[in-house]
Amino acid sequence: MHEFNKHKFKSKMLLQVHDELVFDVHKSELETIKPIILDCMQTALALPNGVPTDAEIGSGVNWLEAH
Repeated sequence: MHEFNKHKFKSKMLLQVHDELVFDVHKSELETIKPIILDCMQTALALPNGVPTDAEIGSGVNWLEAH
């Protein structure tokens, strides 16, 4: 992600599973990264007729806890 390089985050995207992205995020970066990820997901592809793209974020020490 261009935004991650621009901010020189230590956190990294690990995996994409269908419509979900899995990140390994340093705790100190979590609150800064959340809105960046949401914005990137919601603006990645403009849908026709102004239909908004919705995204949500969860966090936890593992994938199950993040849901």
